[in-house]
Amino acid sequence: MGKAKFGRGNLLRIIVVVVAVAWLGLMAYGKGKPLPKGVSFAGVARVASKVEFLADRTYQRDGQPVREQAIFSRIHRIIDKAERFVLLDLFLFNSVHAPGEKYPPLSEEMTRRLVEKKQRSPQVDIVLITDPINRSYGGEEPEHFKRLRASGVRIIYTDTGKLRDSNFIYSAWWRLFCQWFGVNGEGWLPSPFAKNGPAMTMRGYLSLFNFKANHRKVVASEKEALITSANPHDASGYHSNIAIAAQGAVVRDVVDAEAAVASLSGETLPQWEIPDRPGSGTVRLCLLTEGKIKARLLQSLSRCGSGCSVRMAMFYLSDREIIAGLLGAAARGSEVRLLLDPNKDAFGRKKNGIPNRPVAQELVGKSRGKIQVRWYGTHGEQFHPKLAMISLPEETVLIGGSANLTRRNLDDLNLEACLEVTGPADSPVAREAGDYFERIWRNRDGVYSVDYKEFAENSPLRYGLYRFQEWSGMSTF
Repeated sequence: MGKAKFGRGNLLRIIVVVVAVAWLGLMAYGKGKPLPKGVSFAGVARVASKVEFLADRTYQRDGQPVREQAIFSRIHRIIDKAERFVLLDLFLFNSVHAPGEKYPPLSEEMTRRLVEKKQRSPQVDIVLITDPINRSYGGEEPEHFKRLRASGVRIIYTDTGKLRDSNFIYSAWWRLFCQWFGVNGEGWLPSPFAKNGPAMTMRGYLSLFNFKANHRKVVASEKEALITSANPHDASGYHSNIAIAAQGAVVRDVVDAEAAVASLSGETLPQWEIPDRPGSGTVRLCLLTEGKIKARLLQSLSRCGSGCSVRMAMFYLSDREIIAGLLGAAARGSEVRLLLDPNKDAFGRKKNGIPNRPVAQELVGKSRGKIQVRWYGTHGEQFHPKLAMISLPEETVLIGGSANLTRRNLDDLNLEACLEVTGPADSPVAREAGDYFERIWRNRDGVYSVDYKEFAENSPLRYGLYRFQEWSGMSTF
């Protein structure tokens, strides 16, 4: 009997050790496994034949909301004018929202235009790459996607399992015990996104908690490409966003980067012919994805000294290296101004201010006020742009697109896409972006932003929570 007890105890210890070793091994593997081919891309600098800055704004004037929207009109124009192909990579593309709320029907309008484009021009290839969030991580395909398929639009769901693990502690457990059961099935659990959202399976929920995403927002035809922070998602319809549209050889880079996403998902894009439109002028364009966005931003920040300026309009700011880069630029005499979302609104739900409020407190405090912060005055919607503008003595650098400045967005975890635009400070695109920022900062023609003190806080608990979430990936930012 003693030997039996001793044997069972030893067996239990062996099982615990084996599981622990496997868990630790999977954590290390998930954090550092090889990236899929073509991911984390930096294109060559290309002379731009045409580049344009666009913005959507929701703000207050005389106590009433004002909504200025330009991005989706431009996207619709790209679709309408395409002659060979339309390629879209869109993160949120659905109409899910809280009951009783009214939003612009962005997803329906996009669906309708794509269907009608295919009907008018059946020879035009239309490919939509999207995140599995739009089918509730394995649930039934939504009706608007079924309509797209029926019209001839090809839909590719990104295989996010091929990406590195951001929530690496949880994902190691998921790989050990959950991934073998798949995610498909009939949903029976309530949607985490809205009360009336599509039901989800338990396996879908377990997959969701990996917090992996194809977070890109890209639209391209053979004529031009547009990269934005905006989603064709009804509940995001009043968010403030930015976009950069460009023509020229950068379109080929965008298509190649999207071909890599299709490839990691087991699909292949057609070899479309893209007309060679050599650019002229002094503005240069470069496509950046994933970790290359961070590398180029840090490179530009490292060049900042006296006489330089850094302006950012950002939904999430939490990456520790970017924070160090901002503090370094301020210490060397650069003007640093940040427009941040107060992180208080999320589709009808209240948020706790993490990460932006603890990060703002750190930046203002450590720089002794040299870094200036203003908050966008949101009223239920979000200040959702991802834009950095760095003015150097010889040139201005803009980096804008889908990527928040967080570990998940910048450390080769999520799929992201941005355009880097480099040119003289008096170039049209630099002036447009600069005017956008100054209009918000100075509340020209309306009330956009509020003073830092409005949402300033000094909470060691929230700061500690932010640092843990940023390190561990146990968060949605």
